[in-house]
Amino acid sequence: MLPSCEPREKLVIRFEGSLDSAKCAEIETDVRGAVAGSSAPVVFDLDGVDFISSAFLRLCIYGRQQAGDHGFQIVNVGPYIKRVFKIAGLDAMLKAE
Repeated sequence: MLPSCEPREKLVIRFEGSLDSAKCAEIETDVRGAVAGSSAPVVFDLDGVDFISSAFLRLCIYGRQQAGDHGFQIVNVGPYIKRVFKIAGLDAMLKAE
């Protein structure tokens, strides 16, 4: 399973399930390529994600670095996942909603 990308006025990358280290290793090249190749704002949609690892946090940091402060957004973040961002100290920087 790879994240789906919908290039339009925004690049929306949808993730599902458990984003553990192994899964992130499988999708990292595709996600980084999509983000680096986009001139549109980038949105990571976490609807249906039930676990994230530090590897996924690194992808989020990469997305924000590439898209800039106002060009990156994380949406549909469940309470458990929000807690992980907060514990990692990334909740304010990544603005996970």
